[in-house]
Amino acid sequence: MSGFQADSVEITVLVENWVDMLLPDLDLGDGGHCVRAGLIDHFDQRRIPPQAENGISILVTARHGRHASTALFDVGLTGSVLMHNLRALGVDATSIEHVVISHGHPDHYGGLYSFLDAFDRTIPVATHTDAFLPRYAVMGDGRTSPYYNQTFTLDNVERHGGRPVLSGGALDLGCGMYTTGYIPRTVPFEGPVAPAAPHTPGLYQVRADGSYGLDEVVDEQGLVIDVKGKGLVVLTGCAHAGVLNTIDRAREICGPKPVHAVMGGFHLGFPTTPRANVELTLDGMKEREVSHIIPMHCSGLHTHATFQRDVPDRYLQPAVGTVLRFGK
Repeated sequence: MSGFQADSVEITVLVENWVDMLLPDLDLGDGGHCVRAGLIDHFDQRRIPPQAENGISILVTARHGRHASTALFDVGLTGSVLMHNLRALGVDATSIEHVVISHGHPDHYGGLYSFLDAFDRTIPVATHTDAFLPRYAVMGDGRTSPYYNQTFTLDNVERHGGRPVLSGGALDLGCGMYTTGYIPRTVPFEGPVAPAAPHTPGLYQVRADGSYGLDEVVDEQGLVIDVKGKGLVVLTGCAHAGVLNTIDRAREICGPKPVHAVMGGFHLGFPTTPRANVELTLDGMKEREVSHIIPMHCSGLHTHATFQRDVPDRYLQPAVGTVLRFGK
């Protein structure tokens, strides 16, 4: 896909699993900067502290010349935390032109309606048709979470002022920013693994043809920003499709360029995910020469510990309020 490159990109973590007010600002050594909502802000009585929850939402502004394109990638689990953090971090939400929902799980779409209700205008909401299909979670102790995504419907999105954009392909959001669309599953150890037998613990979905089986999360999409002179900045929601597969898909869209940064959920923290996948993922990151690695959300403590130990020059610890700037 040809198109403009971003001269620069600014990325703000609005919702994440933790807040850490002790993290320092960082000069990334390649012209990039990592700015934190730090202790001085935490103690400032004129400000309100940000909140954390088991969800993810990332604000992205790509700039090309005098133009800019701003997208909200996922919206966290609850609208209360998202809207609180927009105020706490001083974000001008009126600049947001697009919302991209990575996939139809509640910790990624849950804050959507509160966000849409805050505006007197319609906002495009990009996702995949399969994001709305009924989903079930079967637990190891026999419990079942039935149709846990039932509030996420086309009618609800439209009623709250969203305009659904349903696509399995890459969307050009402007200034060098693209959705990935469908992410092919080619890395052998990545992607959902079928349960040993029907109705054993796992995630399930009622498919468009009415059949019931493994939730392969085919609706999942990521976001990629092609930054001039730097390379690709790749965002993942939960990486059910695999973070390495997402990187490879980003290169299909933008060309075989360096991967400057990858951030988001890496899907390595689940109890059913083999520990070996953490090391395999790190090996894949090294092979793809990823410069900055920011695991978030569902990545898991073992992933953070392993990456911080083995590639401390590439690993960045995320937190609500982190702002990353790449490019000129």
